[in-house]
Order: sequence, then C-alpha cells, then structure tokens
Amino acid sequence: MALGASRSARMSSGLLLDPLPSPTTEPATPNGTRFRPYASPDHHVTKARYITSNDPRGYIPVYEYPLNGQWIMLDMDDGYVLWTGIWKGRLVIARIALWHRLTVYIPLAALGNSKADIVKIIDSQPDLAAQLRRVRGGYLKIQGTWMPYEIALRLARRVAWPIRYDLVPLFGYVSVRVN
Repeated sequence: MALGASRSARMSSGLLLDPLPSPTTEPATPNGTRFRPYASPDHHVTKARYITSNDPRGYIPVYEYPLNGQWIMLDMDDGYVLWTGIWKGRLVIARIALWHRLTVYIPLAALGNSKADIVKIIDSQPDLAAQLRRVRGGYLKIQGTWMPYEIALRLARRVAWPIRYDLVPLFGYVSVRVN
C-alpha cells in the first residue's frame, strides 16, 4: 500500500530542517572512538569490527545489538547508523485479550508500510543522497543503507516511533514526537 500524498509529504517534510545536536558526539576517547551508545538496562550492546572492501578503512567498527531479528548498528568512528536494521526491525506489539495474555508481533509491512515507502521518503530529500552509504555484498550483517546520526534520528522520530524504547541505546530517550 502506497503512502497518500499528504502522509508522504508530512513524513518527509522538514527531514533536514531542524538542527539537532548529536549527544553521542564527544571528543575521541583514548581508544579513538568518538561515538558511543547510551546506557540501557534492557539492551545488550556489543562492539564488533567487520572487514569490508566497501569502506576506505577496510573495516567498519560498530556498536551493535539485536532488535526483532535485525541488527541495529552505530559506526564508532563517524556515527553513521545502519538504517536498514531500524527499518526492518520495526514491529508493532499487539496484545490479544484471550483467557490468558498473549503477545503477537505484527510486521509493519502488513499494516501498509513497505520498503518502497522508505525509498520515497529518502528520495524526496535530494541533499540526503550524497550523505548515504550503501553497502552491498560482503558480510550480510552490514549490508544496507547507512546514514549520518542526525539524519537517522530525525527519520526514526517520524517512522520508528513504536520502537522508540528499543532505540534508546542508539538515540537516547527522545521525549518529543515530530510529525
């Protein structure tokens, strides 16, 4: 199901307009990393280093944690976020009231959001294309679209609100929803 014109415009308008600070940006620590995750008692974030020929460094050092079968990753050095993991990891939790409580996970794709929708949102921002990194081939875990921290935060506030608490290690507690 495609997004309606007004919904598509509402989701994409202002994506790059409001300046947000990058709270995880700090001076380099003794081990050289600038970006680090927020503390979260509900998530186990680990460090990893993936060798790839798609990066001039020859590897991508990341903080990572699983979310609904996908990996959420933050590049330690430059703060790029694997957007593909967030997009695929979005699930809605629905409670069904039967004689006992049962939690059912419904993929958002079943609710009308598809890969084409996010492509439309990203493509509607011409300035964004130059800042994206697309990793194809190599290690499956790191394949997908990587984007700068600030852009990923703005986009997550618009399309990943149902999983905002699962994104705390990445973005911290986001208190205000942007429509």
